[in-house]
Amino acid sequence: MKVPVCAICKGGKFLCGKKFCPIVQRLDYWKTTIDKVKDSFFGTSPPSVFVGRFNYPRVNVGILSPPIEIDAAEKLDFPELWYKEQSTIRQILDYRSEMIHSRRIQNVKKPKGNLLEVMQELAMSKRSTDIEVWLKSKPKFKFSVSNFTPPIGNPALIKDAKIAENVKVSRNVDRIISDTDLKAENSVTHLYSHKIPVSKIEKIFSVGLLGLPFQRKLVPTRWSITGVDDIIGKSMRKKVKTYQELSEIRVFHNEFIGNHYEIMLLPGAYEYELVEVKLPKSVWNPIGKYAAIYADYESYWGRKDYASATGGAFYAGRLSVLEHLEKIKRQATVLIIREVLPSYYAPLGIWQMRETIRGAFKNKSEKFNSLDEALRKISTRLSTPIGKILKKSKLFQKIKEQKKIKQYLTQPF
Repeated sequence: MKVPVCAICKGGKFLCGKKFCPIVQRLDYWKTTIDKVKDSFFGTSPPSVFVGRFNYPRVNVGILSPPIEIDAAEKLDFPELWYKEQSTIRQILDYRSEMIHSRRIQNVKKPKGNLLEVMQELAMSKRSTDIEVWLKSKPKFKFSVSNFTPPIGNPALIKDAKIAENVKVSRNVDRIISDTDLKAENSVTHLYSHKIPVSKIEKIFSVGLLGLPFQRKLVPTRWSITGVDDIIGKSMRKKVKTYQELSEIRVFHNEFIGNHYEIMLLPGAYEYELVEVKLPKSVWNPIGKYAAIYADYESYWGRKDYASATGGAFYAGRLSVLEHLEKIKRQATVLIIREVLPSYYAPLGIWQMRETIRGAFKNKSEKFNSLDEALRKISTRLSTPIGKILKKSKLFQKIKEQKKIKQYLTQPF
């Protein structure tokens, strides 16, 4: 079998500069375990499902499960828990490498068959579930990573699958799924209001269990992640815009698995911008000599087009910020600066941004009398000069031109 290599490596060359590939380290045990699987296995799904996007609408759809029964299997696919336990990149890669991705090609616009039913039952389940899987092909010890979704490994063609126990579904999930008169957007926000984890809602949305009958179709996992973040964010934004404006400058910061965040809340009506700084030797800038900087902005009225410069990160960050503004019952002008550090050597999915920013708001804020003072403080925690970052910021340029904000500027920055 081929030894898997990191997605940022080409031709076996470690572009990250390391003499070994940290992604494949600690995988020997699971390589041996998965290598023993031939045409069937009995395992415990976290639960976990996946819908691909390549060659849409005919895409790979399937389930993920280790080839053995595991206690507390939910840890293998639970981003909120990964952040809570401060899991390392290697730990998360290890969790993901334990599972076989049993899949087949399916037309998402015409979903049918037993595999779809198994996927939907798993997506509904409130806890890990035992399953039996029959395969058409032997699993390949292969690993793929993405900036949007958690890593996926060990693909195999699936023949059939069966749930091996009674699936337990929470009352709120069952009620929303059963309501075919409720639009998909309202179904998502209802599940969120009942404290269903965002990562769980994404799975339910992806396997076509929400909305009016014509809305119920398979949605690629990558799209469902951004879609759920966007739906919840837009709903919360309506409420936040009815609140009084924040009266002071507040700054929050946090760091997790090689991603550093500075979140600035300024007095003013709601506006939002994300500026991403990808440092040299980081996963998204492995051979660059200089920091790569990208930004997306949203005015008080929102935006009609997709935030293409920062992608799903824009919506994940916005959701976390709006959650905090809803909690404190204020609206504010928001600037997030994300630095992707060299220590982020393997992309693990955009969930890390949502959870790290949520974590930042659990810490006490720093309060400042002027924008200059706040920027100087932020600059001490950044690797990139703050002036270079702000040149990419449409929001900062707008702030400098607004008379009502000039009282916070003691001198040009």
